[in-house]
Amino acid sequence: MGEGVVRRVLNELRSQGAIRVMKGGAELTSRGEELLNNLLRGLGIDEIREVTKFSQVFKCECKRCYVSVISRSINEDSIVRLRDIAIKNGSDAVLFLKFVCPQNRFLILKLNSYLDELSQEAAEELSKLGSISCNKYTIILCGGENYQLIRSLINVVISI
Repeated sequence: MGEGVVRRVLNELRSQGAIRVMKGGAELTSRGEELLNNLLRGLGIDEIREVTKFSQVFKCECKRCYVSVISRSINEDSIVRLRDIAIKNGSDAVLFLKFVCPQNRFLILKLNSYLDELSQEAAEELSKLGSISCNKYTIILCGGENYQLIRSLINVVISI
């Protein structure tokens, strides 16, 4: 992407009140957060939050991990394909879960085991999600850079 394109995009976002451009960078405004959340909800992404317990689960040296609650159903037969999409787009590790009621536990799709059997701390961290409810799906992505993880998440959700 060339400098002119970046400048044009920044000017458009600024004119919509989505960002504040300052010396050395740009900052998302509350209007920008609202627009971004609407865009993500339109894709079926209800919530994205950074989580800290999953680098232990994956036994990786990932810089960061995100959990996303999605409103789309994940077909268990597509897990391997979706994992490959996540990895191709920049994630180092990915896990697909379904919140199962009345057990109030996160089922790891394709493995047919529960997250708390692998890590009680990780399961407790996920239970604090605001938008989690019965039969909702979550995707855990771990990797190095924010941009790569968000790109990976969006490509996975679009491919569901």
